[in-house]
Amino acid sequence: MWKPFLPLVDFIDRYQGLIIGFAVLGFFLLLNQVIYRLFWTSYPSREDYLAAHPGCASADGVLCATCGQKAVSMAVRGSGRMFRCTWCDAELFRVDRG
Repeated sequence: MWKPFLPLVDFIDRYQGLIIGFAVLGFFLLLNQVIYRLFWTSYPSREDYLAAHPGCASADGVLCATCGQKAVSMAVRGSGRMFRCTWCDAELFRVDRG
């Protein structure tokens, strides 16, 4: 009854360290993605940022509330864009992909 499974048992017995290692690596990569998604939504949207700092809207774009320099965008793969200050490097707000 167990004869068809003997090659599988032999494979698992021979490579159990690699199997466990890849399983742990996969778990941590998945955990990293979950934490990243939660971290991404913690940044305010552009509308929320401008509502909190109404003096930061200008004709050239959005200004940093801390130092007053212009914000530039940085692409975040799979999520959208993150806007940062060019002078103090503060992360200001996010723009979701849509």
